[in-house]
Amino acid sequence: MKKLLRAALLALLCANVALGDGIDFDPETLAGPSLEKICMVIVANPDSQVLAAEKGEIDVLGDIARPSDINRLSASPHLDMSLARGFHAFFLLMNNQASPWNDPAVRRAAAMSLDRNSMVRGIYQGYCEPINSWLPPVSPWAAPDGTRNIFDRKAARELLLSAGYRFNYAGRLLRPDGTPFPAVKLLSPLARVAPTTAEMAERIAASLNAAGFDVDVEPMDFSAMVARLDRKDYSLAVLAWSMGRNPDSLYSFYHSSMDVPGGYNMTGIRDARLDAALERLRFAPDKAAAEAASAEAQKLLAELVPSAPIYSRFSVAAFSRSWKNVISTEKITADNMWTMMRAEPREGPMRPLTMALVEEPRSLNPFTASSAYSWQVLGNIYEGLIGTNPKTLEDMSGLAESWNVAVEGAGKDAHTVLTFRLREGLKWNDGSPLTAADLKATLEFLKNNQIPRFFDAVKNVASAEALNERELKVTMSGVSYWYLDNVAGLPYMPARVLEGIADWQNWDPLASGGPSALVGAGPFALEEYRPGEYVMMARNPHYWRLHLKGAESR
Repeated sequence: MKKLLRAALLALLCANVALGDGIDFDPETLAGPSLEKICMVIVANPDSQVLAAEKGEIDVLGDIARPSDINRLSASPHLDMSLARGFHAFFLLMNNQASPWNDPAVRRAAAMSLDRNSMVRGIYQGYCEPINSWLPPVSPWAAPDGTRNIFDRKAARELLLSAGYRFNYAGRLLRPDGTPFPAVKLLSPLARVAPTTAEMAERIAASLNAAGFDVDVEPMDFSAMVARLDRKDYSLAVLAWSMGRNPDSLYSFYHSSMDVPGGYNMTGIRDARLDAALERLRFAPDKAAAEAASAEAQKLLAELVPSAPIYSRFSVAAFSRSWKNVISTEKITADNMWTMMRAEPREGPMRPLTMALVEEPRSLNPFTASSAYSWQVLGNIYEGLIGTNPKTLEDMSGLAESWNVAVEGAGKDAHTVLTFRLREGLKWNDGSPLTAADLKATLEFLKNNQIPRFFDAVKNVASAEALNERELKVTMSGVSYWYLDNVAGLPYMPARVLEGIADWQNWDPLASGGPSALVGAGPFALEEYRPGEYVMMARNPHYWRLHLKGAESR
């Protein structure tokens, strides 16, 4: 593992990877955005993305995965590169509710049969690290042995034999009753859209086949794949997550209550011991209790193996040198919101910043959108109550200028009460006032409709109360260390917009009201979307950072 990391760092040094303009800034007081428009050009083909960046047709290309592309772009005199160890994790998902993956012994054997180190070397050349933990290694909550190599095909065979399985003369698996092990499909995105993921799927299949399984890759459109995962209409699949900084995401991914259509528990794991540990994690009253529960939950995940962790990838981005005030750190690459706050052309008047959108957004319904490509757009429109400091990864102010967390009651009646005080004069991107009543309406809409993508964050909201236009009080059921982040990180919307949505599942904001139907409080608003061509975002003239008192000058 250390050799892989050293190789990656050496490659990056040789490639002139930069850390932006070296700007020192205070995230709390930074004004912006300077940009008037962002043009997200839809370029699905990876070779076309690289060529467009080299020719200056796009200014920003993020999430670069292929080492050959990284090396090629690093050689360009017109581009700077940035790298960060992010919260990325790539998994082999197994449908725990269908044969053969409903047997934990089979899942463990499959995980032990995967030669992660060879896969990573062969595809990424050291630009990522193999893992066997359910949290990325950069997380302070990750299991200490999360990068230990567990590849052991002999031990996997012995495990299967001890569980009653057999092998025929061709080395293929047989069930305990002597019947052939079922042939299964491994769902994967299309190679033209996600070439490295598609190649990884092929290598995973080859590794499993070498261990006696019968696996064939089935490439498909990513949205169609996610829909099948939501329905548990699959056997195996590969999927990557950009995970949050907190380990309570494990609850979302592996608690049985999240095994619902559209929920994050796509493996369908249901285990009473794991549920109990995850509940202790979710409802930990303090950090010490959270740490103990997190360790216990990860130990059980290593035993149950509902999914097989494969690797955590470094984030790499290319940024045109024709722009100044580009911000990147060891934690974030240059294609981040802080760059969008500060970036300006080095010469000439302001112009739109062009960046690659590597897949069609498909859905811009914030209640059902599940892909990173949709949220690359929506994430600029909506903003939470609290943000994350890019330097420290600690909480920092957002729409709320201050907040308070208190525990009221005692014993079984103890519960968390969150109080937020909004910034003065907040407005939505259409210019209407943003009040605590809007936030209350959002919480109630998400909970009452049990919207899967957000229900985990709001299901423990007992009540929400707008104390006045600027103060919101949220009373939770029980006590949890994580309630603040769950509630504060939601995408808030105006009450009047929510009142007009009769069917959240089939709501098409563009059909019902055009780009202006997506009303949020983020730094940009949707101006135009031309499928297959581009998404144009315009600066929100009412964004609070533009009017921040005592702000750092742009």
